[in-house]
Amino acid sequence: MYSKILLEQNSDKPYSDFLSWLIDKNFYKGQNEKITIKRISADFRTETVKITKWIKEIYEQIFDLNYDKPELFQSNGVPVCLYLKYFDSSCYFYTSFPVLPREFETIRYPFTKAKVGTNLFWVKRVEHEFEEGTAKITLSLEAGYINKYREFALDKALFQGRIHYTDVFELQSYELDDKIKKIYS
Repeated sequence: MYSKILLEQNSDKPYSDFLSWLIDKNFYKGQNEKITIKRISADFRTETVKITKWIKEIYEQIFDLNYDKPELFQSNGVPVCLYLKYFDSSCYFYTSFPVLPREFETIRYPFTKAKVGTNLFWVKRVEHEFEEGTAKITLSLEAGYINKYREFALDKALFQGRIHYTDVFELQSYELDDKIKKIYS
């Protein structure tokens, strides 16, 4: 779907014929064997270097278009801005959901795996912003599986003043875990 949006908006790019061809082939969905760049380049009859370059450009330009024109990606359902985080990697992506996910729910978003390194996230925070009659919803997603006990222990440590709120932003997750364990051991 994102590729079709990109192609409609940028039909004159060097990769346009290739992307159109991939869409026609349904991105090799339904194939049992592993699909490699070498296989794609042989089927499209071009060099693997070009295919690799085009795939990277397509991917990056989808993110650029999403940032510049989020409304193209928010057609059905509740429009949201996703903030996805995995260690030092993060990105924003505008999309829509049939219903608004709640805190601690799990979301699989395979499209972002190449950008941040994973496709499994949990909802850390749901933020609603109202400005001049417009509502904006941002979902903060953390990679991996939720550990509710850890989150409750962190909230308790923050509430009791045993951890400063800046620690949450400045420390790595494992460093914060060590602090929480020392407090409650």
